Amino acid sequence: MIRATLAAAALFSAVMAGCGGGDDNGAAASEQTRQALLVMVLGKNDVPADLQSLGGSYSTNAEAAQGLGSGPSEQQLNDWGRILGYKEDFQAVAPSDESAINAVSTAVSLYKSDSGAADSFKDRVATARRVDWATSHSDLQQFQQEELNRNLPVDDSFWLHFTGFKEVSPGKTVLIADDEVVFRVGRAWGFEGIISRAAAGETDRSFFLPQVEALVLRQVSQMKMRLAAGGLD
Repeated sequence: MIRATLAAAALFSAVMAGCGGGDDNGAAASEQTRQALLVMVLGKNDVPADLQSLGGSYSTNAEAAQGLGSGPSEQQLNDWGRILGYKEDFQAVAPSDESAINAVSTAVSLYKSDSGAADSFKDRVATARRVDWATSHSDLQQFQQEELNRNLPVDDSFWLHFTGFKEVSPGKTVLIADDEVVFRVGRAWGFEGIISRAAAGETDRSFFLPQVEALVLRQVSQMKMRLAAGGLD
């Protein structure tokens, strides 16, 4: 289940501008910018303690343009002024019998200007709304898709909340939530894809939204602080 839902998160982040996936360590950007991106995403101390890192990677515009889905071209990313992105994935060592977060993808992309980031954001949201997300969540029964408005303290945000039921073992079906959130702070975008698994018998499709929002707000705060410090490309 985690593998399937992480694949859906990868599709979402690719559609929303390919925040990660390369392995050239962002050689075109300054070392200061590369280090800044690391503190603008969630780290091991930010996510639930039972999650382990699957590794992180930078992405140049050429690499981001090669992502899954109908993402932007390298020329579009250059025109919008995208500088570099970074993404890291976390996954639970083992599923919990209690309601818990099972996987987290966290990413950031830095642009040269607020306007470039905003133009890119509008284009990608329009693309995301055209995607057949039910197909990428075909392992979920009674699938539902919602677009949420949580009044995040950011310049722009887009939150998709996917839920459905999954048979995790013979005779045992649990509710799964997949929250995919993109948020713009000035000239940077943040992204979080969070997979939550409910305890047996839970039917409230918003069962873990407060915990998910807390993680989003944590990354928003980290992005604001690092951008305010300046010194980036």
